This record gives sequence, C-alpha cells and structure tokens, in this order.
Amino acid sequence: MKDDPHVQGLERARLLLVWLVPIGLAGAVAFAPQVLNDGDTFWHVAAGRWMLDHHAIPSADPFSFTFRGRPWVAHEWLSEVLLAGAFAAAGWAGVMLLTAVSAGALAAIMAAWLIRWLPPLSTAAALALGFACIAPGLLARPHLIVLPLAALWTAALLEARARGGAPALALALLMAIWANMHSSFILGLAIAGAFALEALLDVSRWRRRALVGWGAFLAASALLCLATPNGLAGLAFPLKVMGMKTLPAITEWQGPDFLKPSPLELALLAGAFVAFWRGVRLTAVRALVLIGLVHMTLQHVRQEALLGALGPLVLAEPLGRALAAPALPADFPWRLPRAEWLLAGLLAVVVAGARLAIPQPRQDGPTAPVTALAQVPPSLRARPLLNDYDFGGYLIFEGARPFIDGRADMYGDDFVAADARLQDGDRAALAQALARWRPQWAIVRPERPLAAALAGTPGWRRVYADRYAVVLVNDAVTPSPQPRARAPTSSAHG
Repeated sequence: MKDDPHVQGLERARLLLVWLVPIGLAGAVAFAPQVLNDGDTFWHVAAGRWMLDHHAIPSADPFSFTFRGRPWVAHEWLSEVLLAGAFAAAGWAGVMLLTAVSAGALAAIMAAWLIRWLPPLSTAAALALGFACIAPGLLARPHLIVLPLAALWTAALLEARARGGAPALALALLMAIWANMHSSFILGLAIAGAFALEALLDVSRWRRRALVGWGAFLAASALLCLATPNGLAGLAFPLKVMGMKTLPAITEWQGPDFLKPSPLELALLAGAFVAFWRGVRLTAVRALVLIGLVHMTLQHVRQEALLGALGPLVLAEPLGRALAAPALPADFPWRLPRAEWLLAGLLAVVVAGARLAIPQPRQDGPTAPVTALAQVPPSLRARPLLNDYDFGGYLIFEGARPFIDGRADMYGDDFVAADARLQDGDRAALAQALARWRPQWAIVRPERPLAAALAGTPGWRRVYADRYAVVLVNDAVTPSPQPRARAPTSSAHG
C-alpha cells in the first residue's frame, strides 16, 4: 500500500487539507480584526465573566436598567464562559485565538469527511465554497464556537448511514454540550431525526439492530438536550426566537441581498452547476435536509454559516459517486507520521504563541465607542441612558447599564419595535421613552436620526462627538459634565 501512487497522493492531500490548511486558516482568523466587529461579543464576554464571578448561571437580567431582574434565558452560557475564560487569560488576543481554534477545527473536520469521498482538488473546492459562506459569520460569538461540534455531529451521523448502522450512543453526549452552547442544537436534533427516517425508508438495508439503535440514539439525544439549566424552556427557546415579529429589524436576522455578488450566491450557483452537470443523486431525505439549510439561509443571513459548514458534508458522498471518484482504501492511514505530526504541531504552536504574544487593542469602531464612553464621568455612567442598539454590548462590558442591547429575545417584540422607532428619531417614541425612563444621558451613532432628535429636544445638549459616537446630556436633570482630560483610543482589554 505504501508504494501505491494513489495512496501516496491521498497521504499528501491529508497532510495539506486536514492539517496544514486548517492551521493556516486558524492563523488568518487569529489576526483578523473583523473577528471582534460584533457588538454582541462584548456582552457575551461580560455574561461569562459574571458567571465566573458569581459561580452561577443567571435566570434574570443583571445588566440593563430597563429589564433588570426580569427573566432571561442564558441559553449560550457555556460558550460565554469559554469566551470569558479566554479573555481573562489573554485579553482580546485570547478571544481571537479561541475563535481561530474553532475555525481551524471546523476546517479539519470538514476536510476529513470530504476527502473520504472526493478527489483532493474537489475537496479543496468544496472547502473553499463552504468557508466562503462561513466567512461573514467568522465572529467571536457562540454560533461560531459551536460550529465544529455541529460538523462533527453531522459527519458522525453520515458515517453511521454509510456503514448501514446506527450512531454510537456515546455520540448523544455531544447534544448535552451543544444545547448548553448555542440554540442551534435544535437543528442537530432535526438532522438526527432526518437520518433516522432515511434509515427507516432504506428497506434494502433494514437491520433490526440498526433501527433499534437509531431509536435509542434519538431518545437519548432528546433527553440530553434537556440537560441544561433551562430544561424545557431551553428546548422551546429557539422556537420562541424564530416566532418574534421584530427579527427583520435586526441585521443578522434579515435575508441576504442578491442585488450584488456575494459568496453565498457563488456557492449556490456553483453547487447547482455541478449537481446538474454531473447528475448528483441524493436521497429524498438528504435533499430535504439540504433544501432546509438553503431555506434557512434565504430567510436569515446568520444561518449562512450553517449552510457552509453542513451543506458540503451532506453533498460529499453523492457528489463523489457522481464524479466516479476512487474509493478511499478501507485501511487508509489517518495517523500522521512522526515528522508530519511535529510539523503540524510546530505550526500550531507558532500561530498560538504569536497571537498570545501580540496584544490586541480594542479600538473605536461601529460597535465600540471606546473614546466617547471614556469621556463620560463615572457618576454619569451609572445613571439611566439612551443608547444606540449597536452600543449595548460594549456598555455592558464597561459596566454601564444600557437601555437596550443585542438580547432581543429578552426584550421582546414590543420593546424592540419601540426602540426601532426611537432609533429612527420618531418624536412620539422619543417623548414616550423620555417620560417613562427619564434618561439623563445618551450615547448614539452620529448618523442615527436619534442623535439629531435628541439634539433638538429642549434640555438636551451635545458634550462630545467623534466619527463613531455622540454623547448628549439632559441638563434639566443632570449637572453639566466636563469632558475628561484624557481619553484612551484603545485598550488591550477593551
């Protein structure tokens, strides 16, 4: 076997695609500032920090001044603890490294499954198209951290179907971890049910032991997804969020824009072209799974990452057969020789060491009004405020209590809808908010209509402005603050 040119080529492809490419990808993500360009990252880290400090998982909001003490389902608590732990260990560099490790692990899991069915070049192309879809979601947030687990789960289910058996019951333990990391676990449960149905419909390969095994696996998975602090409420949470009427007001819950070229459009067109050209045949169940992933993506851009991670896995086996790709030998050696292990390990250590050795400052940005908030005296920060929706996470991270933040599921449709009108400068919504909440200061983006509406409201005055944020105070109820003498433009820890 060692002298077989085909096997030697596969071994070189294994080293490149399953090890070196994922490590290189992790290195690129580890130093990409865009990883921190989401306001929710701040409150996720703050939530994890709160849990580590209190040794508890919150069941009520501890952060905002508008909803403080009201019920809050912390459904991503385990991911948030991981993010907070990474931040405590190495600041924002640690958070970026955690995100990079997640991206690299996802690439390795995908490549290991794809190369089993596809030629190396086809594997590389499928991996590239998948990550083109994932790229917009490469952010330091729970949905990215959980993607390797989702890919591992899907590949294990596909492996069980490929050998005509049932998944090992031990695999169901992943569901308990997934359910405590991100609400996308409900999709994992649905995919498991779909492949169990495929096994039931595949009458030519019926085996009593396999069918019983699938039933036991589904039952164990359903029970273990309840092994969270939220129990049944955690199971119902994803359905509750999907039913919110104000989701389109939030960017990540909007549909994709096909008026301009995008990686998603390229991936969909390339997939359709190859499928029609090569005559790819899927089972009815797998076709429904793939169509379901596409449908979710066309509804909400945040689901694009799931399509990019799981879609290629579902297509790999039927696409390989359509391409008439040579079968991977049953005794193909997956373990790397010692020299290759050392090379891969050295590269991983270099990437991690470089990332941890170079501080990552948190600078001003569309979701991080670092300089503007530094101008606000601590005594004023502690008072009620109005804030830009995108600034809520940073305010929580810095110890201020926001009017609203990215936890739209907690605030609910009515409050989110009212805030959307407020952000748009609606005079009636502004008057209602001022009368009910009596904010004493505000921090909003300068282009937001709310900034102009507040500046034109009697008693309100602008005290600071830059390209990212405007700070206003209500002189009618607040002593006029003086700008602080020094305002840091960046900080290694935010």
